[in-house]
Amino acid sequence: MSIKEPITAPEESISAAGAGVLEKAMSLLNILSIARAPMTFTELLRAGNLPKATLHRILATLMREGLLRHDTYSKTYQLGFRLLELAHEVWSDFDLRLAAQDELIKLRNVVGETAQLAVLDGDSIVLIASEEAGQDVRLTSKVGLRLPIHATALGKVIVAYLDPQKQVELLQSLTMKAYTDHTLTTIDHIRRELDLTRARGYGLEYMEFDSSVASVSAPIFDIEGRPIGAVSFTGAPAHLDAARAHSLSSTLIGAARTISHNAGGQFMSIEPKAVPPDDARFNIQCVAQTRSLLGEGPTWSPRDSALYWVDILTPAVHCYDTQKGVDTEVKLGSMVSVAIPKATGGLLVATPGGLMTLDLDSKNLRFFCHPESDRPGNRYNDGKCDRMGRLWIGTLDMGTAANRGNLFRVDADGTWKKMDSGFTVANGLGWSPDNKRMYFADSPRRTIYVYDFDLLTGSIENRRAFITLDASDGTPDGMTVDEEGCLWIAIWDAWRVSRYSPDGQEMLRVKMPVPRPTSCCFGGANLDTLYVTSASVRLNEKALESAPLSGSLFAIRIPGVRGLPETTFAG
Repeated sequence: MSIKEPITAPEESISAAGAGVLEKAMSLLNILSIARAPMTFTELLRAGNLPKATLHRILATLMREGLLRHDTYSKTYQLGFRLLELAHEVWSDFDLRLAAQDELIKLRNVVGETAQLAVLDGDSIVLIASEEAGQDVRLTSKVGLRLPIHATALGKVIVAYLDPQKQVELLQSLTMKAYTDHTLTTIDHIRRELDLTRARGYGLEYMEFDSSVASVSAPIFDIEGRPIGAVSFTGAPAHLDAARAHSLSSTLIGAARTISHNAGGQFMSIEPKAVPPDDARFNIQCVAQTRSLLGEGPTWSPRDSALYWVDILTPAVHCYDTQKGVDTEVKLGSMVSVAIPKATGGLLVATPGGLMTLDLDSKNLRFFCHPESDRPGNRYNDGKCDRMGRLWIGTLDMGTAANRGNLFRVDADGTWKKMDSGFTVANGLGWSPDNKRMYFADSPRRTIYVYDFDLLTGSIENRRAFITLDASDGTPDGMTVDEEGCLWIAIWDAWRVSRYSPDGQEMLRVKMPVPRPTSCCFGGANLDTLYVTSASVRLNEKALESAPLSGSLFAIRIPGVRGLPETTFAG
């Protein structure tokens, strides 16, 4: 902050001769209370007219007592949360609480759960407002209560969006106390949970701090996209189970955006488009009824007569056995965005810690390579193999910051090369039947790009826009290419999969029973079945009532249409 004119203290304050230490301390608090922004030591020195040594001593005492907070990054001071514990009247000085008051009441009344507001203070969070719904959560809803970061939804969702270096420093300073059998107590487990939290856009807590409490929370951002607090629903686990917590997330995110007047740079929307008119032309079968949060990456394996797909945010790898009609899942400890059969057996999967090989029998993961290791804030997203068995995979910033994603090519021996960059959410991939074109989607730009592709060398050039959707028409997600060279694209939030001709013209729309289809591929013995994954993440209770199959896997027969064979990873 830059101050051209010093802030003057009241005449009877610090400058008065013989003023006592208490009077000096109170005058400093008064100066900070009327300042428009946190103040530096130099600004306080100028405004308070105190000797440096005296000011140092008073500030140290006030911080020790919790009456002041010091931000080590901006080197500024502001009022502390101990004031909330001492006097109800101090609440009016916290703009965030005032901004959130109406929303908290609305949340409580609409959902029937206790709504809370918290901020980060040092190595814990502090509740600064709570609207109780009547359930027995009084022990964890008292205003002024300090709660642990690692065991609460409020704490996890704030820390998940911190600057990476600040997040690391904070985690290393924590004492990971186990409050219940569900508490995460290692930095590795907490980091994985924070990755999931940031990818989902909301945090979860299930009997981690208190065995009688469950919670879901969404972050509140300032104008620069930094987390300044969080809002939550808190209730008993019996009526706030995981399924309901997920369904309440969109309501919370909407409230958080209203409070902060800042969307936070999130790609995933809250409200899908209106349900389109009925279309009875196609028989759409739900072959695996699951409530996956973010089903993605379907890949057909002729070797196994099975379809592999992932739920990025649960996280888990799924295998749908077409002969038995049974879907099984292998849950992993961290996000997984790709699961592709390997020529040497097992799967190649993408996690935030790198590309791994997965043995489905032993459930063992082994490191393979990590092209994005220099960007810990990024994660892998969609990936697919070209017809030489090379993996092409895109990345995105976990907070979906613009232009931070890359496109990599990974060869069979684990060597890799960055092929392009500057994407926001790198998504669907596909190749033309003659291997002369490669398609690639950047979802927030609503654009499918096309490259000139050389199969022998694995090189791309001449990127240009091929298909661009209107903002009112949904968002392109995953894709596949059929034997006629047409693109099949899952359109997020638009209840459909669309077929586009090789010259980019929309030819056909297949209405889905869910608003958020995510990706598609052809499978089956004759490659004549279109499999479509879907998502339930951030759909509110009303949307889930109208689309109860959200998150499931679907199969569609399109007369006269066949796909192209999938390629396993050559490694």
